[in-house]
Amino acid sequence: MRLFPISRRTPWIHLQRMVNVRDESLLVLNLFGPDRPGILAALAEVLQHHDIELADLQQVSFQKNIGLHLLLKFGAAGQSKDSAVKDLLFLGHQLNLTANFQPLPPDKIQGIDHRKRLVLISFGDTRAVAGLSEVLAQEDAEIETISSNRHHGARSFEMILNIDGVSRVERLKSRLMGKSRELNTDLAVQNMAAYRKNKRMICFDMDSTLVDMEGIDEMARKAGVHREVARITDKAMRGEYDFEESLRQRVAMLRGLTLNEVMEIRDQMTLSQGIEELLTTLKWLGFKLGIVSGGFDIFTESLKERFRLDFAYANRLEIKDGALTGRLSGDIIDAAQKARILNQVACDNGIPLDQVVAVGDGANDSLMLTQAGLGIAYNAKKGLDRVADAALSKARFNHVFHLLGITEEDIREAMTCQAL
Repeated sequence: MRLFPISRRTPWIHLQRMVNVRDESLLVLNLFGPDRPGILAALAEVLQHHDIELADLQQVSFQKNIGLHLLLKFGAAGQSKDSAVKDLLFLGHQLNLTANFQPLPPDKIQGIDHRKRLVLISFGDTRAVAGLSEVLAQEDAEIETISSNRHHGARSFEMILNIDGVSRVERLKSRLMGKSRELNTDLAVQNMAAYRKNKRMICFDMDSTLVDMEGIDEMARKAGVHREVARITDKAMRGEYDFEESLRQRVAMLRGLTLNEVMEIRDQMTLSQGIEELLTTLKWLGFKLGIVSGGFDIFTESLKERFRLDFAYANRLEIKDGALTGRLSGDIIDAAQKARILNQVACDNGIPLDQVVAVGDGANDSLMLTQAGLGIAYNAKKGLDRVADAALSKARFNHVFHLLGITEEDIREAMTCQAL
């Protein structure tokens, strides 16, 4: 006796017209209607009864409604396929779900087992969804699921993309980043495999990232050479100048600046909006946190102590008789050195690179961002977002919470513990 006998009021001839199941080993079953507990359990019971393999599954629940898609592989159940389909259709009727079947050629099963996916997170409105969706369609990227999240003063849309049909993934990412710039919205595009792994370590740049200033520019103002230094800084951050040479030129202009004047700048540092809450929450959640900066150790050490960071790397100013000599001591932390430090710290802590996040704003952060599993360009200079996985605008550091799956409840608990 079957688990779900057909009702006399539901003629089988009517159900047969809904799908031709003969000579098909793979069928897609689509179910739509009001959501309720136990739907999947009931379906699984029918599948098990008829010895049907569940080759693939996707479920989307929205506002108490459900869309459920199952790829069924009949195999040994082929001889009783009509009976199995009849029971599945009747179960859908009992659950008040609209059901339909679609045959799938057997040669498609390998593509399903090895599909490539990206996760796209966009912070925008309907206009952003429309613009990004247009790019996805043009590049043959399929949206498998899309959902929205709203917390901590921001709303995001998350899309799971099947990119099997995309000929050039880097071009797709570049076009998506370009469209987000055009729409003035923040965007992140990550590999699905890396996205699923919990992130465990975050490396931040300092100047114009953790703090809303460039330390060397502030020192230049004190020394009366701001215009000259700012011009070189701007070109270096855009990648138009060799970083090491430009840094040595700028530091040479600071000769004679007193240590007390540098300390005044350090004590008046302005944090980027939301960074205190972010660092406190990440520390409470157990992340390894630190700074890898092309700036100066006087500033990074202060931040490390204030937020109890795990590490801080920066260039060291040479000081004699209470004043800057205009020289640096030790190795220069340029783009290549930043990437090496990120790799070494991750290795020392036993953390795979795809569980590492890097955040920066300038050209000298590019290698560090590409090494990390998630590279975030924050308020980035022109071009950095082209190599980053995510691009966030100034004053939107709270969007990092969305990218890492951190909820408002996590934040509240972290801040409460910090206050105790």
